[in-house]
Amino acid sequence: IVCFLNEIEKTYKVFFESTLSFSHIDLFLDTQMSQNPRHNCGKSNEQQHSAHSEWSSSTDNRNNQYSWYKFDKEAKEFQKKMEAVQQEIIDNLMKLSSSSISIAFNIHPNIDFLIDEPVLIAAEEPLFDITNEKVDVNNMATRLACQSTAMLEKIMKLAEDTGVPFNNKFRLELRPASFFNKHIENNLWQLRMNVDPVNWFDLQWHQCNNNEENHRERLAKARSYIQKYRSFVAEEMRHTPLHEPIIAPDYCGNRLTCKNKNYYPDHARHANIICKAIAKGQRNDGDRECGQYLMNEYIVMEWPVKPIMQLLKDKTYNSMEQGIDENFDIDQLHFIFTANKETIRDLVIFPMPPWHLSNKDLIQLPLFWATVIIASKMLHRELQKKLSSEEQMWPIEAIEINFGEWETAESYDKRHIDCHGHAHLLLALSFMNACDDTFFRVLKGRVNQPPDYLRQNAHSLQFERLQNHEFDSKQMASLFTLLTNIEEKQNEMYKDLQMVKKDMQGVKEDMQGVKEDMQGLKEDMQGLKKDMQGVKEDMQGLKKDMQDVKKKWMFQSCSKQ
Repeated sequence: IVCFLNEIEKTYKVFFESTLSFSHIDLFLDTQMSQNPRHNCGKSNEQQHSAHSEWSSSTDNRNNQYSWYKFDKEAKEFQKKMEAVQQEIIDNLMKLSSSSISIAFNIHPNIDFLIDEPVLIAAEEPLFDITNEKVDVNNMATRLACQSTAMLEKIMKLAEDTGVPFNNKFRLELRPASFFNKHIENNLWQLRMNVDPVNWFDLQWHQCNNNEENHRERLAKARSYIQKYRSFVAEEMRHTPLHEPIIAPDYCGNRLTCKNKNYYPDHARHANIICKAIAKGQRNDGDRECGQYLMNEYIVMEWPVKPIMQLLKDKTYNSMEQGIDENFDIDQLHFIFTANKETIRDLVIFPMPPWHLSNKDLIQLPLFWATVIIASKMLHRELQKKLSSEEQMWPIEAIEINFGEWETAESYDKRHIDCHGHAHLLLALSFMNACDDTFFRVLKGRVNQPPDYLRQNAHSLQFERLQNHEFDSKQMASLFTLLTNIEEKQNEMYKDLQMVKKDMQGVKEDMQGVKEDMQGLKEDMQGLKKDMQGVKEDMQGLKKDMQDVKKKWMFQSCSKQ
């Protein structure tokens, strides 16, 4: 095998001096491998290993384990240095283990929503002192794994109990607690499970039971969340990198089935590292080969698992073994660190193929969390050395792991519902500016801001739910106002009618008085009529008397004559 590799290296140099493209070299390597029957000597059972048969880094020979830097001396020296640094940090941590600080914790922590936010937390559990060199890494890694497991279980239970698809998309995030609360002055970190804010709103809305007052309260809380987080992270101007970032050439998208590279020298490159493990539940059309590939140009380093296991106790080791394929020895397992394909401040960590884990598997392993913690400490130490400074500039701003649709959003195949496990270590700008040809060369120039997930959450809640509900609510509010105005006018009219009724009652009473007065007047008139009748009769009697007197006088006058 060694002779064969030497032959390949010599041939590569000849091709390189002749300025042949990498596609020619790939074609040559494929031809040589197909002609040499000894390249399969590391496979004891072809059927068992058929899912990984074309993974070029899975042999028993350590020289083949690091195929990505085989012809890059600088990368090879950097890899050796990083493994030495890894071992040194682990040795130091083991020396401190007897005096390190362990924190009591609940293996099954209580997980619930943060008040008025689509976030699950373990509010009763202590936070994580990531930056403290004296804290027990094993203890912290186990706590993180327990909380992650409890949060996963909570997500599944919410989806089952409520019918709201909380398990379709969610994100685990570990970052300083002071990021969310500027009044916190310590360096403690908090683990948070961010759920889809649209699903969170739907659950809150359903719990209102069609109560209009509760609806308005939920809308106000959702609006408050949007106003808080849509500009919570200051949007950065596009940075001008101090160094030109490395950009990989195009890679073939049909990496699992493509045969064109054997016939077309100018065909897009094929990755050396491809996960061909059968991934259960990764696609919606059945179990297929994973297909995760890593571009050589973006690989930063590998870290073997075995040294990290020295730091973890037996209980942790046993729980970790459950996530390891039985066909692979722990001596062969590695985590591999790569730059993001975008030129952003992101260091991505994968279980190196053929070791296949999903993100749900990954976050439940104390081994994964221990690796992340130790890597953080390594980056911090290397940055201090680079800058010759003891200043506590922590190089990692956050650790994020996506799930479901948030994980597969950029997948080339929309049938994916899961991916090969990976976590994003979001790096500080101060660290990225320090990267150059001598310091984490692959990361140089990748200074742009990572995605602002908080702003994205606020945007989706605004346009997928709140906008329509607020519009409906405004219409209902307008209708309610209109009905209220009508009701007020009706009340005013009722009051006016009551006043009219009262006035009419007064008029009625007055008319009754008038009637009584008229009746009295009538009676008086009747009496007057009677009196007038009496006067008339008296006048008639007087007239008669006057006539009698007249007759008598006339008679007397006649008598005298």
